[in-house]
Amino acid sequence: MHAATSVVRWLPRRSKADAPASREPFDPADFQPALQTRLLILQATPFCNIDCDYCYLPDRDSTARMSVATARLAARRLREDGLLGDELTVVWHAGEPLAMPVSFYDEAIAAIEAEIGARCELTHSIQTNATLIDAAWCALFKRHRIAVGISIDGPRALHDAHRRTRSGKGTFDRVVRGMALLREHGVPFHAIAVVTDATFTDPDGFCAFFEAQGVTELGCNFDEAEGLHLRSSLAGRESAHAAFVTRLLDRALAGGALRVRELQTAFALIAQPLPQYRWRGHAWPANTQAQPFAIVSVAAGGDFSSFSPELLGQPSNDHGDFVLGNVARAGYLASTASPRFQRLWADIARGVEACERGCSHFGFCGGGAPANKFYENGDLASTETLYCRTMVKRPFDAVLARLERDRAHAANPLE
Repeated sequence: MHAATSVVRWLPRRSKADAPASREPFDPADFQPALQTRLLILQATPFCNIDCDYCYLPDRDSTARMSVATARLAARRLREDGLLGDELTVVWHAGEPLAMPVSFYDEAIAAIEAEIGARCELTHSIQTNATLIDAAWCALFKRHRIAVGISIDGPRALHDAHRRTRSGKGTFDRVVRGMALLREHGVPFHAIAVVTDATFTDPDGFCAFFEAQGVTELGCNFDEAEGLHLRSSLAGRESAHAAFVTRLLDRALAGGALRVRELQTAFALIAQPLPQYRWRGHAWPANTQAQPFAIVSVAAGGDFSSFSPELLGQPSNDHGDFVLGNVARAGYLASTASPRFQRLWADIARGVEACERGCSHFGFCGGGAPANKFYENGDLASTETLYCRTMVKRPFDAVLARLERDRAHAANPLE
């Protein structure tokens, strides 16, 4: 399914009685500490050279390309708006970033460095399907110290079931070859796997595959119901996912070499909950997906959005395409005066407030992911989602239960 068949969630429009409660005009000065952008996500091109069946992107047939001038402006607007903090990560994402030429990244990274490099610690990250990696790409990664993430779903049968070429062939061999080139050239990388219900049948084989590939850091996403992908395979299979998480935890605590992002995040949150920020005097746990401009996403043509990166360019009858402005026309904060931003922020803030009232995990999450609330529940102002349970609650509860059990056993070793 491609751009010509993009899906709009034609949810019923709210009546005036259902509209968000009126708020004072948005003022960045209402936030303490001051608003800062932590992730600048640049969608160099929406085009992808492969055709994953769980992809949510609506425009991956488009060959549009970001210009170096647009990349420079995206960085300049952060500086002009005072959104730079001590650190900034530029994430090159969207379709397949390596569908752009190597020369683009050399020029774009130099332009971004010239705009903001002296003002903060700047790092670059790229997420790739690895099928296009060659020696020139490896040299680029090393030249700019780019953090590389590889999208691979595990052993051949799991990977090729979903991550195929446009002619329907599996991409496993090309991805493994790309990882081999990274190792050969001394380029460190991590992996992100999309977990489906088929993954649950052999968690040990799943982990062993990554360990054999020299992967020590693994993120386990799942096939979310977002954009063009209408239903997750995890729906109705949550007990199986719980068993999968438990087995990953068992392996980790037994000294396994593979560090699973979701479990590591849970351990970190138990040791030290999220920092807080204040908005109009009320303290909330920091959640970059629910804080204005903590994440800024910029499309190839310069259109930008904030909050969940998955929202940019997605059709909605209440929020248009979630585009707040264009870097060629004005800065990021100028968009806050628009009715579109005001409505978007009001809905997201209501959702965070609802999570605070009803969720015991709120202090460790900070209000969920707006994109998943929108796609799963049809309402940015809603609360729990499958994403919450899968990516936050279940790993957190598994780790906490194990720590409590081990502590009890240490206190009473004969029980």
